[in-house]
Amino acid sequence: MKSFKIWPVFVCCLLSMAFAQQRRIQLKFGHITTDDFMPTQYKIDSAADAVILYNAGSSSYVGNSNGFFSVIYEQYSRMRLMHKNGFDAAIIIIPLYISNDYQTKLVSLEASTFNLENGQVVETKLDKSALFTEVGKDITTYKFTYPNIKEGSIVEFHIKVILPGYSFMPDWDFQKKYPVLYSEYEVNVPYFFNYAIIKQGLQNYYIDTATEVRERYYIHENGKSAAESGNTGAVSTQAIKHIWAMKDVPAFHPQLYMTSSGNYVSAIQFQLSEIRMPEENVEKVAQSWFQISEKLLKDPYFGLELNYNNIWLKDDIKTATANATNDLEKAQGIFAFVRDHYSCNDYSSRFLSAPLKKIAQSKKGNVADLNILLTAMLKQAGLEAYPVILSTRDHGKVLQNYPVMRKFNYVITRVFINDEAYYLDATRPNLGFNHLPADCYNGFARVINDKEPLLISFDADSVKEYQMDIVHMQPDVANKALNVVFNKSFGNFESQDVRNEITATSIDAYTKKLQKQFNEPVQIKDMHADNLKDLDEPLKLQYTAVFSFNPDDDLIYLNPILQDKITDNPFKAESRTFPVEMPNCFTSTYLLDMDVPEGYVVDELPKSARVQLSGKEGSFEYLIVNKNNHIQMRCRLALNKANFDPDEYSTLRDFYAFIVQKESEQIVLKKKVATKP
Repeated sequence: MKSFKIWPVFVCCLLSMAFAQQRRIQLKFGHITTDDFMPTQYKIDSAADAVILYNAGSSSYVGNSNGFFSVIYEQYSRMRLMHKNGFDAAIIIIPLYISNDYQTKLVSLEASTFNLENGQVVETKLDKSALFTEVGKDITTYKFTYPNIKEGSIVEFHIKVILPGYSFMPDWDFQKKYPVLYSEYEVNVPYFFNYAIIKQGLQNYYIDTATEVRERYYIHENGKSAAESGNTGAVSTQAIKHIWAMKDVPAFHPQLYMTSSGNYVSAIQFQLSEIRMPEENVEKVAQSWFQISEKLLKDPYFGLELNYNNIWLKDDIKTATANATNDLEKAQGIFAFVRDHYSCNDYSSRFLSAPLKKIAQSKKGNVADLNILLTAMLKQAGLEAYPVILSTRDHGKVLQNYPVMRKFNYVITRVFINDEAYYLDATRPNLGFNHLPADCYNGFARVINDKEPLLISFDADSVKEYQMDIVHMQPDVANKALNVVFNKSFGNFESQDVRNEITATSIDAYTKKLQKQFNEPVQIKDMHADNLKDLDEPLKLQYTAVFSFNPDDDLIYLNPILQDKITDNPFKAESRTFPVEMPNCFTSTYLLDMDVPEGYVVDELPKSARVQLSGKEGSFEYLIVNKNNHIQMRCRLALNKANFDPDEYSTLRDFYAFIVQKESEQIVLKKKVATKP
């Protein structure tokens, strides 16, 4: 299923185009009548807790006092709060990007709540003192809650924002958490700028037009007005006015096994591709990956220091490689040094927060800080290492060839040793060498180097996780107990999770938690962990679980899968609109070996079964035999594919339904009838 469409728009040669001629809906702030309160529910979603009645935005270029252009963004939104469960929609958050050289400004904001009281529309305006401001490093957030809200209230806000630069056009989401009756975005772009327009989602456009218009822009220099600068500053040129609109857009509901809602919500995004000023050469803004890689390696907030002779790292490198006898061991030692001596305070960043030397002094930083420092140490040790940029699963997918930099939010390290590439992330305390967190397996990534910015893929389909449980059950009739010895071997991701839990608390605390996961009273003893500190190997646990049973019972019901069985189908819906995106492929094997308690015989035994999922995409086998009151069982689930298209969903759902049913079946043991002497 394709969720991205790229439309390179060359406005200089675009005449009047209309992809859909429909009537625009235009409302005005504050124009609320009693009729607006008449609906008790809306056809688009009769059970919705809130409904967005109208959401309109516009972005247009204006001349500024710095000799060029700015962008003005406006948004007007009207919403109906149907039930108390929808009151969270009454909290409005407006994030604005602000840095030393880019000061986005909130010019105006007005917001009101409208209620119907005694047949009259009563307006309650937002008190400006109720507007809260939170200042972060690069983001200033404005936040408010509509006043005097009730079930049935209509709420509105209107904002106006100035973006001082010319290179950024705000994106627009047509689809929201709640259903939208009408959503529209108007963009006015002068001849001088060409944008690539990225359309995303499954909803159809009600309006999709592009029309050539004539615009006049007033540009002044050095902050002076037209009178002060001695000229009018007027520039007249052709422009393209785009209008996009959607009607009756259903609410977007995230689904289980979905990486990021941002990949699929109906939206439109923009990337500046060209600047075409009169009598000047065309400036290609949408650069190739070669150009971007070169630029990043010269950026002081990314790769500039990788070009330096960072001799100040020599002492740490000496310590990290003290026991190394070859290049691979050097890399392993340096990786472990950074991982074990530094702490990560931000797992979403593609730029340095400070110079590398300062990061080394503080022993903490964001993901870019730590992994670019790791890259610098590897290079200083004489190894071939480069940073790699990617987007994590919760951040959204990146395009394969089109460089939209804001879609990247993570940096790892690539080191090349003996013709083999290793990918490293030193930000996670219990992550092994050449292992990456599950969040990194989100599709395409780019190696940033001075030779070739390689396109690489970290796809969930390429990740194979293996888990095994070997279980020995031995009855102890004298003590009315079943002693079950577990030997568990975890996959890489689960090994990291369990290590994190054990190191954050204790092995005893983990044992108590594990004890509660059984569906019946159990005592766990003799817990032992192997490879707890050897992070490059799977974690293994051995322990004994003691279950009680009454040897006087005529019947004993026992589910042979004592732990980690699938009790609930994760795919319950009849159909699915979006892909299923599991974090990895896996094979899970459960082996049981048990003796039937003395005095009992097997009365019922589940039947063995094997099923395949669409050929080789997955398999499930449930094999069980009883021989002379000795039961052996093998249950194995293999999923050889992590990503499934919507048209494969019903087969996947039925596959899991069979597994749930089969793993719920029980062994029935029956007490022997005593024979007369």
